[in-house]
Order: sequence, then structure tokens, then C-alpha cells
Amino acid sequence: MTLRPYADRHPIPAALLCAGLQVGLTLLILALGKQYAPPEAYGKVKLLAFASTVILPLLLTHALGLWREVGFNRIRPTGFFAACLLPVLLFASMGVRLPAGGLGGDLLIQFFNAFGEELLFRGVIFLILLRLPLWQAITLNGLLFGSMHLIHGYMDGNWGHALVWALMSSCAGMMFAAARASTGSLWLLIGLHMILNLASMYSNIEAAAGALVLQRAEWAIKAVELGLALYLVAAASRRGALAQGTA
Repeated sequence: MTLRPYADRHPIPAALLCAGLQVGLTLLILALGKQYAPPEAYGKVKLLAFASTVILPLLLTHALGLWREVGFNRIRPTGFFAACLLPVLLFASMGVRLPAGGLGGDLLIQFFNAFGEELLFRGVIFLILLRLPLWQAITLNGLLFGSMHLIHGYMDGNWGHALVWALMSSCAGMMFAAARASTGSLWLLIGLHMILNLASMYSNIEAAAGALVLQRAEWAIKAVELGLALYLVAAASRRGALAQGTA
């Protein structure tokens, strides 16, 4: 059985396989780098691991024949997509602090980061999971996205922080999946992901009000992200019930 028919028949194992391939490849590169690369070259090892998060999703898209479905051919903002910009506004509510060296490097890194993660999770994996009810597809997509961030526990050795990061990333992942369902566009999701990361990086909340206020703001933002995902699922379920009632 080839990969596409397997994904059609077994969406959850196929989604786990795609996410697991990326996590496994990234960990393998990092482990080999720690073992064989000199310490001064470990930065290049991390760069190679980062590159794999773009290359593997492209290969999976091709292997599954998803180029026409993945969302590159649509840019259709919706009211729900506009609502998903609220976390960006919350991060920027006390202003932003731009780097002295300019935005160029961060913009490039965040573009490729958002491109790879969105192509894998809201492109390939979300399309696979759409064989399931929408609420399951959005929930599983977010949890898989969050679990990928446990890699930071291996990289930094702080598994407690990595677990919190994974849970918080799951909320963002569910919102991204809901926005993908609303717009059908991958480019919009790449832009949203990129802008949200930059807003988090440059937020002035901690400098203006302290670390505790920043922590509370971050949890409030996660509540907003989760709430938006729940709203989209509820709205889709209500439309489905109305359609059945008028059939």
C-alpha cells in the first residue's frame, strides 16, 4: 500500500507517522552532531536540523501528491482569520522593542520556520486528519504541533519548561488549524504564524510591566487561541446541524 491510500484509510497513524518522522529526523541530526561534531560547530548542526523542518515537509507533500490541496493556491482572508490576529495585538499592547541590528535576519528565520511548520502541520497533517470530524482534526493537529516542541527539552535539558512550551504551543496549533479550516489558505497561516512569533519576540510587556504581567499575558493569549479554535468548531457544528435539519 502506498502512502496516500494508507493516509486515506488510517488518518491518525499517518498523521503520527508524519509528525514522528520530523521529530525523529531532527533528534537524529542533533544527536549525531553532539556525538561527532566539535562543540564550535554545533551551531551548524542546529542549522541543519532547522533546514530539515523545511525539506521534509516538502518531500511529504510531494510523496502524498498534495500540491493542489495543501493551500498554496488560495489567499482568502475571513473574519475568523482577522480575529486570529488578536494574540498579536495583545503581545504588542504595550509597544514593541525592535532589535538594534534590524529585522532582516529575524524575518528570514521566522519565515522559514513558519513555512516549514505550517506546511507540515496545517498542510500535510491537517489534510490527512480531515478524514475525521473537524473538532478531532483541529484538536489532534494542535496536540501534535505542541508535542514537537518537546524537542527543546532535549536541546536545553529543561524538560519542565519544554512541557509548558508544548502545552502552550498546542493552543496556538489549534488556532492555526481552525484558521486553516476557515480560509483554506496556507500562505495566510504562514503569515499569521510568522507575525505571532515576531510579536512574541519583540513584545515590550516585560520591560514595561515586569515578568509576572508578561506571564499572565501569555496565558491570556493561550486562552484566546483556544477559545477561537472552540468557536470555529462550534460554528462549523452548528452549520452542519442546520444543513441536516433543512435536508
